[in-house]
Amino acid sequence: MNFGITVFLFLCSISFFYGYLTYAGMLSEAPLHLWVFIPDCPLYVGLMLIVVMLNLRNELFRFVVSVGLAKYGLWTLMIFLLYPAYYFSPPMAFNTYVLFAGHILMALGAFVIVPKSPKFKIAAIALAWFLLNDFMDYWVGTMPRFPSTHLGFVIPASIALSIICVFGLLLLNRLRDSPLIAAVRRAVVYEK
Repeated sequence: MNFGITVFLFLCSISFFYGYLTYAGMLSEAPLHLWVFIPDCPLYVGLMLIVVMLNLRNELFRFVVSVGLAKYGLWTLMIFLLYPAYYFSPPMAFNTYVLFAGHILMALGAFVIVPKSPKFKIAAIALAWFLLNDFMDYWVGTMPRFPSTHLGFVIPASIALSIICVFGLLLLNRLRDSPLIAAVRRAVVYEK
């Protein structure tokens, strides 16, 4: 295993386990059948680890994971910016800065594993999945805990992010061939 893959897997593993620790309380309170809808960020980081470690080629799986990375990376950044007094003040400020950088990388990670030419049918399935996630978060109650004073904005913004990330990755997947992303992809996903 080369150095790039080792570092990538190590950082993703730390993110995955740290993320699940932050959701431990919610998971312990929720019924088992809702668990897939609760830990959004660590779930998609963990699935990206699976894609990379097993070098999975399934276009649907890779596209859904790519959208999840982009959507929940951007969603978390949005939440941090909506509540700066909460997230960027002591004692949370340092942790928020680290998480902010991590979620930027998470969103960019979507371009590392996105399939080269996903089909519209795959995008439609992915959109249905992420709209179901939005429904589960805001109408069933699986959303992460955060100050909820801006839910009137957060709910439609989350639905919009689902749509934007699916169709954005469908249309912008060519960014995966940019020199930087292509180099990371070759180092991490074994592509030539």
